[in-house]
Amino acid sequence: MRRHIFITSALLLGTAFPALAQTQPQPAQPPQAVVQGQGTVEVRPAEPQIRIESAPPQIQVETAGEAEIKVVHVPTIGGRMPEDIVGQTVKNSEGEDIGEVRDFVTQPDSPEIDSLVLSRSRLLGLGEKLVTIPWDKVRVEPQSQGLVATLTKDELDNAPEFEYSGEAKTVIGPEQPEK
Repeated sequence: MRRHIFITSALLLGTAFPALAQTQPQPAQPPQAVVQGQGTVEVRPAEPQIRIESAPPQIQVETAGEAEIKVVHVPTIGGRMPEDIVGQTVKNSEGEDIGEVRDFVTQPDSPEIDSLVLSRSRLLGLGEKLVTIPWDKVRVEPQSQGLVATLTKDELDNAPEFEYSGEAKTVIGPEQPEK
């Protein structure tokens, strides 16, 4: 039994030594004495030390000059637009077909029609020939709204040929719309 007490004592001492080896907390400092009295406390707002640095914006505006606005007045023929008349057959004073309207040539600085571009069949119907007819030799029939050219056969045969170029100012242009 002695042995039993000895072992128990050794075990108890063995568990006590590690607990003693731990660090002991430092005793807290004694509390400071509270001083009572009267005084003034001045609270001043701190001035912010903000520094903003900026360079003036650099703006460059470039202009390309005056805007060019061009108003184009398109002439009407018998109350219809020229595009509606392209492809229409033109007759002579005797009622014979003399060709089809292909385009209109206008004066350089005006929307006034100067001449009519007429597509005529060549000899035996091979190909086409573009000729110009002075607009003052063309009239619009009031009832049928068809175009009639008041030209003689010789005037029509000797009408100047027309080619699309930069010089001629046309209403429709070289591409004829399909009808």
